[in-house]
Amino acid sequence: MWLRYGPHVADTSLRRNLTVSAALGLLLVPGCHSAEQSLPYAEAIQFSPDTLEKLVTRTVAVQDDHSTVSYRYPILGESHPLTAEIRTGMAERQTAFLEELPDHGSPELVQDVELLAASEDVIGARTTALTSGVRGAGTETSTLWYDAGTGEVLPWTSLFRDEGSLEAAHLAVAQVLKDGYQLSVDQMPGLLGEIATRAEADPDSVSAVASEPAASPEAHPEENGEEAGTDGAAPTAGDADLTDPEQAWEAAERWAASPLADLAFSTAGGLAVRLDPSDVPSAGRVSEVLLPVEPEETEEVLSELGYHARSAAVGANSDPEDFPLDGTLTAEGSSLDCERLKCVALTFDDGPGEHTEELLDHLGEYDARATFYVMGSLVGEFPEIVERTHAEGHEMGNHTWKHDDLTTLSAEGVAEDLKRTDEAIQEVTGVAPPTLRPPYGAMNSTVSDATEHPIILWDVDTMDWQNRDTGAVAKHALDESKPGSVVLFHDIHKSTVDAIPDVLEGMHAEGFHFVTVSEIFGEDGLKPGQPHTDARVD
Repeated sequence: MWLRYGPHVADTSLRRNLTVSAALGLLLVPGCHSAEQSLPYAEAIQFSPDTLEKLVTRTVAVQDDHSTVSYRYPILGESHPLTAEIRTGMAERQTAFLEELPDHGSPELVQDVELLAASEDVIGARTTALTSGVRGAGTETSTLWYDAGTGEVLPWTSLFRDEGSLEAAHLAVAQVLKDGYQLSVDQMPGLLGEIATRAEADPDSVSAVASEPAASPEAHPEENGEEAGTDGAAPTAGDADLTDPEQAWEAAERWAASPLADLAFSTAGGLAVRLDPSDVPSAGRVSEVLLPVEPEETEEVLSELGYHARSAAVGANSDPEDFPLDGTLTAEGSSLDCERLKCVALTFDDGPGEHTEELLDHLGEYDARATFYVMGSLVGEFPEIVERTHAEGHEMGNHTWKHDDLTTLSAEGVAEDLKRTDEAIQEVTGVAPPTLRPPYGAMNSTVSDATEHPIILWDVDTMDWQNRDTGAVAKHALDESKPGSVVLFHDIHKSTVDAIPDVLEGMHAEGFHFVTVSEIFGEDGLKPGQPHTDARVD
């Protein structure tokens, strides 16, 4: 649900110089909390991607005899870095879930994404993963921030200037627990308690935020569309500079247990920090505790990206009507990083044919992407099948016009054959095939020199062209495939198509993800005219 609010927007020029000594002074003063006083609460800004009319979302559910996995995510543009990072993170959790399934029950993994901010400058996303029926079942959350200026996907720590700022933010949250919930320092959970305890015992052990303002009263010109200046306190000596992406990611690992890892901006213009109710006994019977860090408390701790993110969350650009998308940003493109995942590329030669649509149905049940090496002479016979194959996210490859051995042709003959096939595929799909598979895997220097297509072979030959035994084909594929494998099938054989459900079920249960040839090799993994058999790293 979109959290709407009135014309009030946080006054970002408010300044409050938070020093550790000031924060400690507050922490050491016993809080006063009358029975009538309401508990402090923040209204977090977060909303479903479905509320944005121009934004395409994709929902997938795969159910088999052993488990159910489902996920939904926004498609922010073709191969958009944030979409790719969200999807890859979801895929990593799915693999871990499937690899640890119990022998009984009906385990389930449900993953979803909400947006925390959306503008031309910054997009924030929060992923939730809910597991049931497995050991350690529960809810896991993570947040990511996309900086359009740099094209980087960044962790929550990048919203802060340095680690001194992180400590100050934790002390601000600790103060809310002290004043609003009557928790003593030793009752505070996790890092909040550790930082507050250290600050109470030894003020010098906690880095202070600079006592001088970080900028002029017009502090953050970037919120008015201007480039931010370089005024402001430098990172504390020895601290990580969280404006550097690499250092921000390293800091996110060090601070992984922080409740700020699941922060959002509040409708008041400050921060909303989530805690588990079990960590706040006086919170009552609630599903989550959302602690407010007031806007003035954040003035000296946010980075430039943090100010952009706050503006995106509470400013005019966060209105759904103004979300910056157009019709060119609906194609998904590559969205999985196979260097981090168990990926496999299923490839099908010699079609399209009478069994191809049944094969597409099987693939759809597992949200499996595949690559089809089609013959140009058949594209015109089955244009609807080719169009459907492309529309469902599969990749089309060039398998020559009519399956000639390319090594028997001249350079001109090779070039003409491939060009003719490319044009036939592009006429139906609108996209030229990115790769070539020569019939029989036959190639020589003449073939290599005559094409700009990367040449795709295979490392797993199911021998389905020779052995029409459905069980044997499935077993061979399951036994021989490794992460990074390219598996050869032929969809002109009914026995092969009948084997695919068992192949998909078996590989899915092992945590594999089914991707196209282009996805498994990655953006820089394919070289024109060069043969490639697999993307395995073993």
